[in-house]
Amino acid sequence: MKSKSNSSTGNILNNIRLASIGFFLGLVSYFLIKILSIILIVAIIVTMVIWWDKNKSNK
Repeated sequence: MKSKSNSSTGNILNNIRLASIGFFLGLVSYFLIKILSIILIVAIIVTMVIWWDKNKSNK
């Protein structure tokens, strides 16, 4: 019977470990997506400003 107790405790600890790994992976991917979206927005704004400046100087 002791082995069953150890097995269930091991399963609980394994589930906690897997849940914490999943949580940290989700957290990292969340911040990675935020950083990449900010970089993309800045790149689009810079491109629009350069394009607008180029069109303005051509006229």
